[in-house]
Amino acid sequence: MTPSERVTGAVGADVETNARRGRLRIVAPTAPAPAQPRHPEADGEIRSAELGPIDLELGGRLQNVTIAYRTWGQLNAAGDNGVLVLHALTGDSRAAGEGGWWEPLIGAGRAMDTDRAFVVCANVLGGCQGSTGPATPDPLTGRPYAMRFPLLTIGDIVATQRRLVERLGVTKLVAIGGSIGGFQALEWATRHPDLVSAVAPLAATGALGAQGIAIHSEVGRRAIMADPEWRGGEYEREGTFPAQGLAIARMAAMVAYHSRESMDSRFGRNPATRSTIYPGFGTTFDVEGYLHYHGQALVRRFDANSYLYLTKAMDLYDVGRDGGEARWLPEIVAPVLLMGVRSDWLFPSDEIRGLGDRLARLGKDVVYVELDSPHGHDAFLKEWNQMTPVIGRFLDRVIA
Repeated sequence: MTPSERVTGAVGADVETNARRGRLRIVAPTAPAPAQPRHPEADGEIRSAELGPIDLELGGRLQNVTIAYRTWGQLNAAGDNGVLVLHALTGDSRAAGEGGWWEPLIGAGRAMDTDRAFVVCANVLGGCQGSTGPATPDPLTGRPYAMRFPLLTIGDIVATQRRLVERLGVTKLVAIGGSIGGFQALEWATRHPDLVSAVAPLAATGALGAQGIAIHSEVGRRAIMADPEWRGGEYEREGTFPAQGLAIARMAAMVAYHSRESMDSRFGRNPATRSTIYPGFGTTFDVEGYLHYHGQALVRRFDANSYLYLTKAMDLYDVGRDGGEARWLPEIVAPVLLMGVRSDWLFPSDEIRGLGDRLARLGKDVVYVELDSPHGHDAFLKEWNQMTPVIGRFLDRVIA
């Protein structure tokens, strides 16, 4: 095994909170520790893999890619009991265990049963939680890549995931995730079918629509880039951070993740019950304090340039690129679970159902399930009682 192929227990780029600036600071990676055998008690421990160079779909090359990841359960002798969990836009590899964003679904006896499945969750390429991204030092300069980082696609993200799972010895996997994670699941199904035993794209279609690109992505990117502290992306070098811009970007995204129904039932026109973080005037409403809180919460844990790159990758994704759906949907050979949400307007349920119908007409093994939830797009992170039996039955059928 060459140094570029080494899988280690060290994270390629640690993160810490800079209290003085109230923001995330990326610490340069240290030399990786020697590979250690994995024991059951090490489940959920963050690790990293150096995957060597990668040529990117839209041009450009990264000389050495590091991917941070966590695992739960044991890989069987055949290597065919893998479940690759694919996180959402600002998520991370902590899918299970205490504080895990899908903790109710992953574990012994749960929908993703770690007594028989080997569950892997990796931080995406371009992110800021240990994987190579814009805040990673450029080996040519020693400074963060910033906006010199090459443009990424969902295809690039999945290509690095494939290298990782192959290093881990996985020969077959179920790819499952919601939102941008659903895009990754579709990419696995259409571009890497040889490694896929099943896929479950949740709350995701084959491409994000114009309204989603506008409200969810572009408004947020403009807010970040209009912040004077963004400094053309060079804020780390200049000792600043576009906190206001990133917070506003998160506020816009939070609106996209809710439905009108959930906003009205949770907040209505109720006066603020918590102090608003930003100066206001006149009456303030409860929904304002909620948005302020979530904006500031993201500033403490996420990198602004990563937000730019990952939202752009999300916008660019199209399962039918380079040939159309007629070229790529027939490539799917594994069972597919599609899940929509009744109240989701970011990825409308009728569009997800339509994708299922097109797959069914091609003779594919596809099931469509719709969550009856008022929570909008965020339902795939909340509706445990509805999701558990659906995902559990699907995995019972497809995991060796």
